[in-house]
Amino acid sequence: MQIESPIRELDACFLSESDRSRILDGLRTGDSVLRRFKSALHQRVYERVATKGLLGPDATVAWYYPAAEYLSDAAMLYALFPEERLAKWLRTVTLDITRTPTYDWVGPAFRDHSESLTGHLETAHLCWALSAVYDLARDAFSESEQVEIREALTGKGIALCRRWIDKNMHLANWRGILTSGILVAAAVLDEQELIDQYVSEWQQCALAFQPDGSYGESLQYGNYLAFALMLSYESLCRKYPEKAALLNVGAYGKGIRWVASCMFYTKPLTDNGSAFWGTEPRARAANFNDSAALFRPSGDLLLHLAARSDSAEEKGLARGLFATYYEPIFTQGPHELATFGMHNDWGFLTLPLLTHETKATSPQEVGLPLTTAFSNGHTFIRDAWVGKTIVAINGGGDGLYGPGHLHGDLNSFILVHNRERLLVDPGHSCYRNLIHGLESSTQTHNTCTFLLESETLGLQEDKAKAIMLEQKSVLPRRLLVNGVPGPTVDRGNRRLLVERDDAVSVVGSEVGTTYGAQIQNFSRFWLMGGSHVLFVIDRIEASQPVTTVWNWLVNNRDGQAQADAHHKCLTVRRNEAGMKLFHTGNGTIGHPVYGYVHDAYHVEPNQYGEGKPGSGLLYRWTESAPATTRTVVHAIALDEAIVLDKWQLKQEANAFTLSNDQKQWTLIVQDEATCHLSLISGHGRRWDVVPQDTTYSLIRI
Repeated sequence: MQIESPIRELDACFLSESDRSRILDGLRTGDSVLRRFKSALHQRVYERVATKGLLGPDATVAWYYPAAEYLSDAAMLYALFPEERLAKWLRTVTLDITRTPTYDWVGPAFRDHSESLTGHLETAHLCWALSAVYDLARDAFSESEQVEIREALTGKGIALCRRWIDKNMHLANWRGILTSGILVAAAVLDEQELIDQYVSEWQQCALAFQPDGSYGESLQYGNYLAFALMLSYESLCRKYPEKAALLNVGAYGKGIRWVASCMFYTKPLTDNGSAFWGTEPRARAANFNDSAALFRPSGDLLLHLAARSDSAEEKGLARGLFATYYEPIFTQGPHELATFGMHNDWGFLTLPLLTHETKATSPQEVGLPLTTAFSNGHTFIRDAWVGKTIVAINGGGDGLYGPGHLHGDLNSFILVHNRERLLVDPGHSCYRNLIHGLESSTQTHNTCTFLLESETLGLQEDKAKAIMLEQKSVLPRRLLVNGVPGPTVDRGNRRLLVERDDAVSVVGSEVGTTYGAQIQNFSRFWLMGGSHVLFVIDRIEASQPVTTVWNWLVNNRDGQAQADAHHKCLTVRRNEAGMKLFHTGNGTIGHPVYGYVHDAYHVEPNQYGEGKPGSGLLYRWTESAPATTRTVVHAIALDEAIVLDKWQLKQEANAFTLSNDQKQWTLIVQDEATCHLSLISGHGRRWDVVPQDTTYSLIRI
């Protein structure tokens, strides 16, 4: 039975009476976007109602994980369109969680359950879940049931989250999520002293973002932290606007430029014999560190920025990303890991936030640079915003404001051409998989490793077991000392230059210290000419002779890569895109090692998103003899697969010319020791990469 709407004058944290009026008016007057998302919300919620409980038959996760999204969705729909069948489901599921022992509120078995019990991420999510229900659907419960919910939020949720914050002093996404669990619960319970106390904690958590809004852990975890801070803000801004005014949305809002730069394209995701991902377009993004290749920012977060940011550019970019990645595909699942940031989706705040009118703008409309770098080290080269080629680099950056979840991937890069990822980052899967340490190590990324005992090795597979120099990726935490964040954490990655002139872009990064004292310098330069030619130049200096290994991870996640390796050339074709990679050093290439390429993170092993062996083809060129210094060029041609064979490399001394029938680019290494480089187009135009003290400049000659 449908209950007449509205059933009461709203005084909720997450939905004001004016919010509800705008939604209902928009639905009556035919707002097509609002109607689609209301219809999708209704379908989503009532599919769960039909299961009689929280988890349906197709669930792949424990009950902790979807509780926040499932209950908040249902509570929002109830606040707009109350109905007894929905109220019954809300009571059943909410009271089951409410009455669950404190021990289970701590989280799954792999979380620390020692006394005194401490909260974890799952605890904060349960706070969000019950808070949304108490705020939006309170009158579906009796007075005594409401008391039970309040007591659970206070005695289990808030108490456990506070204990974690009191015990831990590091600044990263966890602190923001636990703080948000407290703030959201305090807001709906009208605990104003508690709100005042944790508003200052929120302000500290926002300092985990880099000054430009990028984030030091990963794209995925930056979204997760911003989502949690957003949820806190939204719980305050309607009923406690003076308290919400103390929260600096811009700390993460300015990061929308970084997010927009990280996004690649949308297209269907095929798989070997699996129809799980369906045929609808799915977003791809730069997945450095622990981040998913299938990534789009959370829909509620984008609309929150479109409504709340003080910057017109940030508002427009956020609304534009929502229009691109959600409006055409508004029913895309799975939804069970959405608030955990593992497979992002839109949620219960989408309807009220859609009623704030903001013009959607694209990166090209706001003039985001095609070649750009961010404080966290993520760097991008594009031929055009809607173009053929993207080079995404984890290069030189600043000290990290919130380090964690790092890979040994400095001077590694992802290479995209014709909407195909040709060279990829492996991504990550379940943290309790034994391979997680390997898939986050340097040897599984598109960068260099170094052998110290290569002369004693026999079989190819022994090289991965040898004494190998890899990058240190487990760094000290950034600690709060007397409530003040300590110094940022230096990874040892130094930016040398990021410049663009006409059709030429150059990026330079030095990361030698990340390998330890033996590697004194590992400078890598990426020089891109037009849309089809990329030169990668490595200058490596060591304190003792080492054998360099160049690692190249080819995307074979669906078994569709056609790769052919020859002594000095690796050719890769994927659908309509091709790459021809020439090695000009004295390395020898081996048969590919069967690596992993993951689509998305899952909390359990052997689930959707986890790559199989051979989903990544890891090709390695290994030097024939150890050395202390070398400068090695790799030349990469990118084109349609059918015409790839026309590209050839010609080398004359220190000049490397990559050409086909129509295009030609020549790289000249003018000085190996200083990495003075020249790039000459087929029309005779010349650009020089010139050393200047400790950095470089791009100069058109």
